[in-house]
Amino acid sequence: MKPKRKVIGSMLLIALIAWIGYQIHGMGQDAVEKQDAGKLLYQVSLFQMEILGGYLYNMDKVKDTESLNPLQQAIYTATYTHGQLVLAYGTKDLAPLPGLSELMQFMLRLQVGGQRPLKSDEVQTLMEVRKQFSILFDAYSKLLSSYDEMNSSQNASMAKADKAIMELLRKKMQL
Repeated sequence: MKPKRKVIGSMLLIALIAWIGYQIHGMGQDAVEKQDAGKLLYQVSLFQMEILGGYLYNMDKVKDTESLNPLQQAIYTATYTHGQLVLAYGTKDLAPLPGLSELMQFMLRLQVGGQRPLKSDEVQTLMEVRKQFSILFDAYSKLLSSYDEMNSSQNASMAKADKAIMELLRKKMQL
């Protein structure tokens, strides 16, 4: 009987060691998956910024406030996904983009009066935003380094372009 107990005890010990090893291995995998999640979130955010850039690029073709609805949706989704990315990486590594929120306010202000033709100065303002956004997007597309870390110089360039957008829009909305 004693040899059977030793065999059963040994098997239980081996199973316990295997289970502990499996748990430790699983904890290491969670860290890798979380890191990959940040990279995937960046890719989604970059895609949303690209969509927003596409709408801004075609601003010269927009004639009335109703035509701004797709742009407004693109601003919202880009703002939201970037906000989530900031939460994932932290404000120390990634600047928030208050200029996008300011752009959303500008769009709401244009549309508050209902459907109407856009004024030439409103189109001009959107063209100026487009110019600054292209600088912002260029930096945004280079934010994540090959080591999956935020590139501080690109982050600074992005924040500078965002600040220019915010200041431009605040100036225009005060007129």
